Amino acid sequence: MEVYVLTELTKRGSRHFCRIEDKGRYGNFNYVVMTLVGKSLQDLNKGGPGGHMTIGCAISCGIQCLEALEDLHNIGYLHRDVKPGNYTIGRAELNELRKIYILDFGMCRKFTNDQGIIRKPRQAAGFRGTVRYAPISCHLQRELCRKDDCETWVYMLVEFTYGRLPWKEVQDMNQVGEYKKRVRQPMYIMELFPPPCPREYIEALQYIDGLKYYDAPNYQLIYGIMRRALASCRAQEFPYDWEMGGPTAYMLA
Repeated sequence: MEVYVLTELTKRGSRHFCRIEDKGRYGNFNYVVMTLVGKSLQDLNKGGPGGHMTIGCAISCGIQCLEALEDLHNIGYLHRDVKPGNYTIGRAELNELRKIYILDFGMCRKFTNDQGIIRKPRQAAGFRGTVRYAPISCHLQRELCRKDDCETWVYMLVEFTYGRLPWKEVQDMNQVGEYKKRVRQPMYIMELFPPPCPREYIEALQYIDGLKYYDAPNYQLIYGIMRRALASCRAQEFPYDWEMGGPTAYMLA
């Protein structure tokens, strides 16, 4: 799956994906050699001031992470395990500290058939992904779609910005699902989006929540919301926190 997805993306010149440098079989083992990348966004986020990114860095990284999902969706695949640990930056020696890569396509699922038509949802689907970031549909054992990758992207964006999600300490998977539903209510929504999260995050989630299984997300609309968030926060997009001379310069090796 990993090799096939990356091969298809390479053909299209997609952004934010590693190149396949070599692949083959040695004895009883198949192997693939991919681009060497830098630290994960999970590690970089934890190493930031207060255990999260500065607001401009968080929003800008969020835009790049969504671009990666858009490219993946455009070839008919869902990621189904969107989380900070599955994104990295590039290597400093390649001048790629501002470039983000998405990794790990082991849970990918093709949502279109060979004619490019969206497959009908299964009546029930097993849980896929990571409980902390999984979409509500996953907790309900529903077939996932593009909106669900986007929903998990919002949770990741909150973690970039604030450092944690409100259900971080909840162990029970069903309780986490109920928590995610509860914070959609107006009286609880600020639990999910505490300061310094801008109000535009709420707007993005409400748009995504309104999508249906067959709907194609309007990625340009979401990018526009994120750009407005940068402006409303008067946030500086660059340099990123981990660049030398940026707000926090920390080890990248």
